[in-house]
Amino acid sequence: MNLFQIIWGSLGALLSILSFFPLINSTHWFFRLFDFIRLQLLFLLLVLLVLGFIFTDYNATGFTVLGVLLVSVVYQLIIISPYFPKRKSNHEASKNDITLLSINVMQKNNQYDKLIQLVKEVDPDILLTMETNKNWEDNLRPLEAHYKQTIFVPKENRYGMHLYSKLPIIEAQVHYLVAEDYPSIEVTLKDKNDQSFIFWGIHPPPPSPTEKSTSRQKDAELMKVAKITNKATLPVVASGDFNNVAWSKASKLFSKVSTLKDARINRGFHGTFPAQFWFLRFPIDLLFHSKQIKVKVLKVLSPVGSDHLPLLSKFEIISSSEQKEGIKDEQKEKADKMIMEGKKAVKEENN
Repeated sequence: MNLFQIIWGSLGALLSILSFFPLINSTHWFFRLFDFIRLQLLFLLLVLLVLGFIFTDYNATGFTVLGVLLVSVVYQLIIISPYFPKRKSNHEASKNDITLLSINVMQKNNQYDKLIQLVKEVDPDILLTMETNKNWEDNLRPLEAHYKQTIFVPKENRYGMHLYSKLPIIEAQVHYLVAEDYPSIEVTLKDKNDQSFIFWGIHPPPPSPTEKSTSRQKDAELMKVAKITNKATLPVVASGDFNNVAWSKASKLFSKVSTLKDARINRGFHGTFPAQFWFLRFPIDLLFHSKQIKVKVLKVLSPVGSDHLPLLSKFEIISSSEQKEGIKDEQKEKADKMIMEGKKAVKEENN
C-alpha cells in the first residue's frame, strides 16, 4: 500500500464516518455540526472519489474505500437533493406582492448605512432585523419615516429583534417561548388586498462551542412555534435566523408539525452564513409558509457588514382561509419531547 492510498483511504474513511454523525441521536453541538456542513462534506467526498478512481490501486482496500465513499456521496445527495433548483422563477408581478427582507445584522457590526441603503433599494413591505440592540435601533431611526408599524425588542445579548412593516398590524405579541432571553415576534398583518395573515420572526440560540452545548433550547423553541402555527386559522409566514439548516431533522419536523412549506425546496440552497466565506456557507436563515401563500422570489443579497447575508423573498397571499390537518401522534410526541428537553436545559443553565 503506497503513501497516497494510506492518506486517501484514511481521509475517505474519516469523512464518510462524519457524514453519518447526524444520525446519532445526540443534541450535542459536535454531532449537529456535520448536518450544517453537508455541502462542504459532499464536495470533499466527491474530490476523494474522483482522486480514488484516478490514482488508487485497484486492490481490496481500494475497492472498499471507493465503495464507502460512493455510499457516503449518495447518502449526502439524498439528503440535500430536494434543495437543488428545479423550478424557474415564476415572478409575475402583482399589486398584491409582499416583499420581505430578513437579516441578522450581527450586533457588533456598525455599518448601519449599508443596511439603510439596502432597505431603500429593496423597499420591503416587511423588514425583520435580528441581533439589533438599542444602538442599532437608534441608528435605524431614518427607516421609521417609511415604516409606521413597528415592534422593537432591543436586547444586548445578541437576540434583540426589530420588525418594521408598511402593512397594517392588526395584532402583535412578543413571545418568550423557552427562555426569557430569546424573543420571537408574532403579528397578524393585512396584505394590500385586505387579506389577513400571520408573520413570525424567529431567532433561537444555536448549538455551538460558544453558545449552547446542545440544540435542546433551539429545538424546543422551533417546536413551540410549530405547534402554535398548526392551530392558526390564517395563512402563516415564518422567517428569521433559525440557527438550523433547512435539511435537518428539526427543520423537517418543524415543517410537518406546523404544516408549513420550506420555501427553499426546488429553489436552491441560498446559503446565508458565514457571509465572509462563500465556500463555507449553509442555509440557516429560513423561510416557511402556508400552502395558501405563493412564494415568487427567494434570493440572498449582498453583504451589509454582518456575518449573515440578507434573505429577500416576495410572496402573495392566495387565500386568507387556512385548513390544516391535526398533528400526527408520532410527530406530536417528538415535538413535546423536544419542548420538555428544552425547558430542562433552561433549568439546568439557571441552576
